[in-house]
Amino acid sequence: MSDPVVDLRVLELDSTVRAVVARQLRVPADELAGETALDETALGEAARPQLLTAMGEALDVAFPDDFLDGVVTITDLTSAVRVSLRA
Repeated sequence: MSDPVVDLRVLELDSTVRAVVARQLRVPADELAGETALDETALGEAARPQLLTAMGEALDVAFPDDFLDGVVTITDLTSAVRVSLRA
């Protein structure tokens, strides 16, 4: 049986998203679970524009203002970023 192939770009993106969220919350990244709801953190609706700006700066992209619509968890955010970067 061969070892599974690990896509390092996926791991890097996951780490980057988690690091940006952690910086915005001022908590260690390892304290954030993928299923952590953004609304359960200090990243409620009022803080989302700052998160969007920080995420864009970290990844050197611009996200539309409505990018976070429908994003509930950190996993949702990572998935949305991944899809956006492929487009």
